[in-house]
Amino acid sequence: MQRYSRWNRVFGLLAVAALLVMPVAAQNGTVKVMTYNVNEGSDFLEVLSAQTPAEFVAAVQITLNAVDASNPPLRMQAVAHQIAINQPDLVGLQEVSTWLVGPPSNPVVRYDMLQELVAALAAQGQKYKVVGIVPEFQLAGPLPDLTNYVFLQDTDVMLARDEPGMGIANVQWGIFPTLLPVSTPGGSFNVTRGWGSADVTLHGQPFRFIVTHLESYVAQAPATLLIQEAQAYELATGPANTNMPVVIAGDFNADALGKDASIATWHEMMNLGFTDAWWTRYPNAAAAPTWPLLDSSANNATAFQRIDYIWTKGNVRPLNLSQAGAAHQDKTGGLWPSDHAGVRAHLQFGHN
Repeated sequence: MQRYSRWNRVFGLLAVAALLVMPVAAQNGTVKVMTYNVNEGSDFLEVLSAQTPAEFVAAVQITLNAVDASNPPLRMQAVAHQIAINQPDLVGLQEVSTWLVGPPSNPVVRYDMLQELVAALAAQGQKYKVVGIVPEFQLAGPLPDLTNYVFLQDTDVMLARDEPGMGIANVQWGIFPTLLPVSTPGGSFNVTRGWGSADVTLHGQPFRFIVTHLESYVAQAPATLLIQEAQAYELATGPANTNMPVVIAGDFNADALGKDASIATWHEMMNLGFTDAWWTRYPNAAAAPTWPLLDSSANNATAFQRIDYIWTKGNVRPLNLSQAGAAHQDKTGGLWPSDHAGVRAHLQFGHN
């Protein structure tokens, strides 16, 4: 798919958020955070495996069909419910995507997952504001009629609960220097990955909150692990390099359970001085895998890798953690809210 650049509003949102004071409720010395990859609706396997232009065009249609079948508006209602359950102060989201379909000169928005999620939160009585949007990869490809195209903008998003008690400043975002190059019959592009950060003050305790999404590891392409490890290092030595305590909410695509070689990235983060909040709080508990939740399963969660994390650094202690959207009763219309389980964490700051 080709890169698509009709997204100035996305790139501009963080610039206007240079200094915000956004109220968020929290108990003294504690904060509730959450990470959730909400699933853009496709893994693009057909597009990436296409060998000819005809296969590529057919794959674009298959991709759009998969996104339609995933029912983003319904799933965003379910994600909003998972957020509402414990009302986290800060939420880091990945794969919050906008899909457009139509002629290149005037495509029409088919799904705006951020708008759908914010509307669903409001409908459920939850007051959240968008702190920042991280623009990630942009893709475009023709449908079989060769007149209409499918356009995608993938983003990470940071939300804050709109209640008194929290200040947010120094909102920033960046793109990792190391990216995965991809070639298809429809063109070549880099899979853009990045991070967003904000300096938070809660009851006089400053810390930095970061949202990110690292590159996927593919066993058949060993270089993907090197790219993932490089992005983890760039995150640790870039936005996470601060004297303040750090909280990172992210899909790292690195399996802490050791089901593949990506556990190396988990060890890298530990060696760089970060703490896996789940592992720290529940070292002897169940594995709690977060991916993949497959809709073909009628009742049971199908996840077998733990790749979604709350990482911390500094005087931060995890009080408790839980998964979101991984129980059978969390399904709606036969669909999981996402192919990932979310992770909730209740953290205490200033712990020695």
